Amino acid sequence: MKLSLNKTIILISVCVLSFAISTSGIAQCKSIVKAGIVKLTPYTHNGQINNVTIADGKPAEIHLSFYKGLYYKLQISSEKSVGKVSFRVLDENSTEVYNSTTAGDNSDFWNFYSNSSQELVVEVKPSETSSEGCVAVLVGMQIPKSNNPIRNL
Repeated sequence: MKLSLNKTIILISVCVLSFAISTSGIAQCKSIVKAGIVKLTPYTHNGQINNVTIADGKPAEIHLSFYKGLYYKLQISSEKSVGKVSFRVLDENSTEVYNSTTAGDNSDFWNFYSNSSQELVVEVKPSETSSEGCVAVLVGMQIPKSNNPIRNL
């Protein structure tokens, strides 16, 4: 099959345009993640990038592991197109541990101490049903400060 020059140019243009559109969405998510990592201070980012694309106002879930004896900060960052995002944290029995809307201030973060090693589910939901875009759930951690120079292993 032989393609004419015009058809070849059109095909290449469509491929380049498709690539440009897909990478601009990824770049948007990267900027949201970078902004969220800055908000984790003074906690140390755990190195994991957890982002989801929200559409039609439907909630999205992210499963995360937390370890005993550490302080944590969950930071939620979203694109402007998504608007304000509420989030809930559920334990392994689907019992609600935290809800940003009932906490009173609809905060975009939550600080806590983990008494045990556990997996938690973070459910993020946009406040508007027509919103669509990237939401990042970032985890920062801190080791409790101790005056004892002996490490517990």
